Amino acid sequence: MKLKLSKIALAVATLGATPVAFALTPAQIAAGPTTYVWLSGASAPSNAVFRSVMSLCNGLAGNGGANDAHMYLESTGTEPGKSSGDRVAYACTMSAAAGSLAGKKVVVYHTVEAGSFNAYAPHLSMAGEPNPNGYLPGNIKRVNNLALLGAAGKCAAGAAGSTNVVLNGVSYAIGRYNNCSDTVTKTFTTTLKGDASALPGQSYPDGGFSDTEYTINKQNLEIGRDLGAIGSEVATNIGQAFGVAVSYPLYLQLQKNDVADGLLAATCDDGTPTAPNLTPACQPSLPSQRYTAVAGQGTIGSVDGSIFGGPAGSVVNLARRVPTSGTQSASNMRFLAKPCATGLSGGSLEPARATDSTATAIVTEQSSTGGVKTALNTATGASQFALGVVSMENTPAPTATADRWAFVKLNRVSPNSDAQQREEAMDGSYDFWYEMAAFTAGGSVSPASASGAALIAAVTGTLGESDLKGIFATPVAGSSGPTSKGARLGNSCQPAVQ
Repeated sequence: MKLKLSKIALAVATLGATPVAFALTPAQIAAGPTTYVWLSGASAPSNAVFRSVMSLCNGLAGNGGANDAHMYLESTGTEPGKSSGDRVAYACTMSAAAGSLAGKKVVVYHTVEAGSFNAYAPHLSMAGEPNPNGYLPGNIKRVNNLALLGAAGKCAAGAAGSTNVVLNGVSYAIGRYNNCSDTVTKTFTTTLKGDASALPGQSYPDGGFSDTEYTINKQNLEIGRDLGAIGSEVATNIGQAFGVAVSYPLYLQLQKNDVADGLLAATCDDGTPTAPNLTPACQPSLPSQRYTAVAGQGTIGSVDGSIFGGPAGSVVNLARRVPTSGTQSASNMRFLAKPCATGLSGGSLEPARATDSTATAIVTEQSSTGGVKTALNTATGASQFALGVVSMENTPAPTATADRWAFVKLNRVSPNSDAQQREEAMDGSYDFWYEMAAFTAGGSVSPASASGAALIAAVTGTLGESDLKGIFATPVAGSSGPTSKGARLGNSCQPAVQ
């Protein structure tokens, strides 16, 4: 969103006049009238979605009115998508930029547990989709009703903290409550729409965002119902890059390989398995076919550390995501051609599961990106090779005991040669990226509320305006934010075209 100078001046003036004390508190939410929206699905774009919602609020992003925005985070992070937990909420009074929501006090619950497919899964369960593979969890959690969180002993009982969030180049103080671990579980069956109230936005989600479109999930997870039975989706035309992250011992081994091949300077492998040389000039490369060998069900049985040049019989850990994860769908498409190469010619490969583990190739299935990073960190501590896929908004901040993993080049192209970890993807040199989809529940069983549908549409229209790590607009989006040269045109199986 390009702002005129007068709007920037207004934003700065608003910032100085709206301290955190005016944040939308539990008491103000309880006083009503309050509109509720519940989003579920992918974890990777959670910060982008949060910032898009904030850009619609009073007193933020150049909008008029008083800034009363506030966030309620399950964990200890600074804002949604930044170590905040799988369940967060945020609230504000909406500005004219939010269209039909203007002037309304809106609470957004946002749940990202178990991955992208949970944008759709609750609605499939309520519609009666069979669940032979267990991919429909039957329930998900959200932060408990915000109106209750100001009570004694609750997360919002004391003074709020704050986070300075930059929107359209201007910094705004947004109120923040942490450790809001008081969550509520909602159950979805053909006879129970979350709870007895069956209210969209409170009892069940209105929709959400997925790393890949419904068709990919439908094929990967063998879902019978067509999208139209539960709602609709639109292509956001927003690209999201992914990368291969590895444990430090594997990082050092890949450096040794590249030094031996003359691809890196001789000093690049002078580090140790617990402290490799992490300078960009010494970033090693991983051939994608080796990741395919580890990630494939048909090949993992013969994998050990020697595939990377390590000792024969040494352990390799694959820290993959659960099948319902959009990150896992992205990994399947990039390295196994699944489900894209499933026509007459075939060619797709089945992904390795935890049950395919051997003594030298151990597969774990993580429900979150945090789980993958923890598994990589654990492997570093055990002096073992480990690798997995995470989205590029993640940036390790290494300490003596945590975040001891790093991204590697894929086929000699770096995913993070720039600070925003997307330049090569935007240029087209790095091809491990896909476009997000926005889903809105519809139909007669579990439709979104009018307000929920309006917010999802508004957020979708502003996703490309934020300047965030790993995320960018494609030319089709028509956004003024960072824009790539190519697009997949809403089809993950289609090669990017320019």
